[in-house]
Amino acid sequence: MEGLDGRFLREFLVVAQEGSIRRAAERLNIAPSAVSRKLAEAERRLGVMLILRSSQGAVLTDAGRLVREHALHLQDEQTFLLDQLGRFREQGGQIVRIALGEGFAADLMQNGLAPLGRAYPAMQFRADLAGTEEIQRRVIEGEADIGIAYDPLTTSATRSLAITRQPLCAVVPVGSELTAGGALSLARVLAGPVAMLDDRHAIRSLVARAASDRGLALRPQVETSSIAALLRYVGAGMGATFLPRFSASIQAARGEVVIVDLDEEMLQHVSAHLFVRSRRRLPGSVKLAADFLACHMAAFQN
Repeated sequence: MEGLDGRFLREFLVVAQEGSIRRAAERLNIAPSAVSRKLAEAERRLGVMLILRSSQGAVLTDAGRLVREHALHLQDEQTFLLDQLGRFREQGGQIVRIALGEGFAADLMQNGLAPLGRAYPAMQFRADLAGTEEIQRRVIEGEADIGIAYDPLTTSATRSLAITRQPLCAVVPVGSELTAGGALSLARVLAGPVAMLDDRHAIRSLVARAASDRGLALRPQVETSSIAALLRYVGAGMGATFLPRFSASIQAARGEVVIVDLDEEMLQHVSAHLFVRSRRRLPGSVKLAADFLACHMAAFQN
């Protein structure tokens, strides 16, 4: 199509991902004026605006989002074709890009990538931690092949290959009075000191909604973006936190923390999802990795 050659589409994807012509130019190692000129030429030939430029950056128009989807589709199809032809296998396989929440990291490494790497030593991976919305964005915009997230919003732009109910639990210090008496009410946990993830994580909004429905105040003693910090907070005996069981199972097995069920209906019906972009034909390496992780990670076992 006139104005949409392969090189332009690759550069357009970078602009879309960066949200800035300047940052895209730095990543592409070309002058910003060259990127702007190519965009202007493409817009003139197509007769539509692709990007709205402002001091805040570059935002895709509706037409620009259509072009991005076209570029992603062509990129996916080329990857699929090369995989089918065997080029990736000869080179040791493509790098499978995984975006995931921090709570899945230990599970991914111990139960997922470790045995997968032993079975297929030529495979390579890139694993990046992010919040739930960012994980979805990376998968949708082609920056990640596989997303692993807790309670992501349902969207037609992604397709879940594995969904497993993973209720939110209380993680409490060893020896705490909260370990006695079975399942805990949310009110009882929030009556004491707690640490919470920040609002980039689905867990924060889940607990906030449940607390609001009960008329409970949510005043964390510590707020953080790190699950590792939450577990250290509990391990140090400072207070409790909220995590799905798989996120704290290793520490619980070591006797560092105790996981207790919550007697809260809203927090029972949440799930872990492993997903890819909708309508994408998965290359062999990505499909193999996704199927293996869905079968072996603790987060996706009932």
